[in-house]
Amino acid sequence: LADWAGCGVVVSRGGDTAVAGEPPAGGWQIRVQDITGPVDQAPAQGPYDTVGLRSGGLATSGTSARRWQRGGYDLHHIVDPRTGLPVRSPWRTVSVAAATCADANAATTAALVKGAGAERWLTRLGLPARLVAHNGTVVTTPGWPAPLAALEAAA
Repeated sequence: LADWAGCGVVVSRGGDTAVAGEPPAGGWQIRVQDITGPVDQAPAQGPYDTVGLRSGGLATSGTSARRWQRGGYDLHHIVDPRTGLPVRSPWRTVSVAAATCADANAATTAALVKGAGAERWLTRLGLPARLVAHNGTVVTTPGWPAPLAALEAAA
């Protein structure tokens, strides 16, 4: 799209964002949050950051949305392949920047499944990440920017 349009582009869908071409000054401003809601309003609850994405992809996966009850159990859409049940993770949300949106999405889901130690695993992979615990504590890996700082996706 960037080559065809001759300018920088951003494509975002359901918590996954890809950018290409020349970014605006400071990068494409992307809000990362736990609770889904209108894009023109800051979330009423839960921590959030706004980061500038210059290249690659940024994805967020979590267990707080896409939830339902069945047979008295709380369920969600991230499945632990070891048990076939919804994953039980210390993290409610994981956001990752990577060279591509697909790589970022795979890393966020894997981090939720990995659970404890996911922040060390993402650090070893060199992926900038933001993990939010169920109590709202935010943990970041090296490379995750301070709010409004530019984020270079991991190559």
